[in-house]
Amino acid sequence: MAGMCGRLLSLPRVAIALALLIFAARVPADEFVRVGVLGFRPTAEELQRWQPLMDYLGAQVPGYRFRCEILGYNALEAAIAARTIDFVVTNPGHYVLMTHRNGMSSPLATLVPLEQGKPVSSFGGVIFARADRGDIDRLTDLRGRSIAVTSKGSLGGYQAEAAKLMQVGIRIPDDAGLVETDMPHDRVVDAVLAGRADAGFVRTGIIEAMAREGKLDATRLKVLDAQSVDGFPYQLSTRLYPEWPFAAMPAVDEDLARLVAAALLAMPHGGKLAHAMGIHGFNVPDDYEPVRATLEALRLPPFDVAPEFTLGDIWRKYRVQSVVASALMAVIAMLGIWLATLNRRLAFDQMQLDTKAQQWQGLLTALGDGVYGVGPDGACTFINPAALETLGYAQHEVLGQRTHDLFHPRCEDGSDYPRSQCPVYCTLQDGEVRHAEDWFLRKDGTGIPVAVTATPIGGPNGGKGVVVVFRDISDRRRLETALREEAATDALTRLPNRRYFLAEMERHLARIQRGEGRPAAVLMLDLDEFKRVNDSYGHDIGDEVLKHLATVVREILRRGDLVGRLGGEEFAVLLPEATEEDARQLAERIREQIEQASLEADGRSLRYTTSVGVTLMVPSDHSVRAALQRADAALYRAKGAGRNRVDWEPPPT
Repeated sequence: MAGMCGRLLSLPRVAIALALLIFAARVPADEFVRVGVLGFRPTAEELQRWQPLMDYLGAQVPGYRFRCEILGYNALEAAIAARTIDFVVTNPGHYVLMTHRNGMSSPLATLVPLEQGKPVSSFGGVIFARADRGDIDRLTDLRGRSIAVTSKGSLGGYQAEAAKLMQVGIRIPDDAGLVETDMPHDRVVDAVLAGRADAGFVRTGIIEAMAREGKLDATRLKVLDAQSVDGFPYQLSTRLYPEWPFAAMPAVDEDLARLVAAALLAMPHGGKLAHAMGIHGFNVPDDYEPVRATLEALRLPPFDVAPEFTLGDIWRKYRVQSVVASALMAVIAMLGIWLATLNRRLAFDQMQLDTKAQQWQGLLTALGDGVYGVGPDGACTFINPAALETLGYAQHEVLGQRTHDLFHPRCEDGSDYPRSQCPVYCTLQDGEVRHAEDWFLRKDGTGIPVAVTATPIGGPNGGKGVVVVFRDISDRRRLETALREEAATDALTRLPNRRYFLAEMERHLARIQRGEGRPAAVLMLDLDEFKRVNDSYGHDIGDEVLKHLATVVREILRRGDLVGRLGGEEFAVLLPEATEEDARQLAERIREQIEQASLEADGRSLRYTTSVGVTLMVPSDHSVRAALQRADAALYRAKGAGRNRVDWEPPPT
């Protein structure tokens, strides 16, 4: 069964591989594809960050070499206008502007950065001043001041903050002057510290990054109107916006754009490539409507000029409605002519009706979907070959029989199916069209899931009967199941992923807060000196270590316990209805088993250890994050005390 599931899950990758092979035969060899990236840090740093992705795309899309060009706002806009680049990676506000001006495609994917070791799918803006400025403590203090920004085209470095100030009655540039520094954002910080501006706007994470790099003493700055958002690791003054889009220029070959999108979405989250770029990966395109709304509220390009409204605009806007109305009038006129002559052609029309009946019979025979009709009593009046083939009956076995009793008597779970709940019977009663997913039984007794449409025939309540169209949706059900499993599973270890594990924690926290059963224990596990394993043996061996740890822990756990991979070398265990003693004993057992186990990989024997943090999830926890933070604190104490240890963090009393 597991093998079959694996084959189902690999089908999308096989499809992508086949598409790449076909595409490779059509493209010229070594053609350059230029990717324009808006640089918000120094160019050398940006090139080092983005080059691994260029190499990856070149390997995934045969026949092309991908080149990264780090550009400021003006240079990037010029390249887009001149069509000298093929793909664009820029901030959301700039993307909306370029889409209106140059007709770029909808995003192929949305970037998910890695912030402080955790994926962060959104960003915002920071409004700051020097810490020694006693005259600037609130947003309203910025009226009449000078503000340093990179450019008006920056969402995180201008637009988000300008929208925030507009909420307190300050409109820029009418109520405050601007000092534009251009990229990178570091220049904004330098301008404020040097006194060339009273305050500054930068994207979230810039201040922390400069502090980490030794370029800034963060205590020299203060953040105005600081916001607190659960799970967001940086100082913030504004709302959060979706991260940067990866979009194609209009002239890019459709197949190339499709394969680039497939390669971006297939890039493993948290994998080696993502690690090399300092990101988590790429997701399906996010909703950029909030960005457009912000630009429109600020009356920034392309919404800085009200559009002209002409008669041509009216025609373009309501052209479909006008054409439809004209067509309907023409149809009504034709029907009137036809009805006027109907009484004079009854005999001829009867012959036409017979001919049409034969045509309908031919159509029913040719249809791929199953079709049958029932009379007022629910007995079958006709059925097409596709329906007979799907159900395994001969025509004489169905005609005149009550279809509900014949192939609709039981639900999917095997229970009796009351006729009063049957969509066909309900349509017979009230004459309403129904669309439903249902369960039919073949003649051999096997069941199939079907999509059913029941349409009444004549009468206010479908009194003349019902036509039923159905289709076998077994393949769709299997695909949906496979997709659900893929969405909840870590690709490397096949353990539940972070999203699924946190959802299970939420479910048990709700149970605990309702007073049902005992608290649950939470264990956080982290491989000791895992970076050394990767550096010494390579990432492939590192991946084998992670899979080996997952196997060892899974074999130790009891039925009902849950282990998941939260990311990197970080794992977590959930023990429903466990005591402190239960949790400590299991944590020690896991630690000892891992210490004693050895992994045979690439012809060598490898041993490793793990540190474990333990806590209980209790009713007073306001969220699962509180329990995870306690377990994480215990884990880091264990590491700080020498690694290969178990530490305990008690819950709040």
